[in-house]
Amino acid sequence: MKNPPWSAEFASLKSDCANELVDLFDKYPDSVVYEAMSELLRREMRDQFAGSFAESHRTD
Repeated sequence: MKNPPWSAEFASLKSDCANELVDLFDKYPDSVVYEAMSELLRREMRDQFAGSFAESHRTD
């Protein structure tokens, strides 16, 4: 089975994200980083849900 074309880009982005998190943990207390990341994830999930919900209830 062949890997999808975006898998290399995803792996690169994932690696970059992991490196940025390590830098944040080095600079700030763990609790601050966890809270900030939790809030960012909550916002992203809320935005994705809102977009999906609006699209599924759209009447054309």
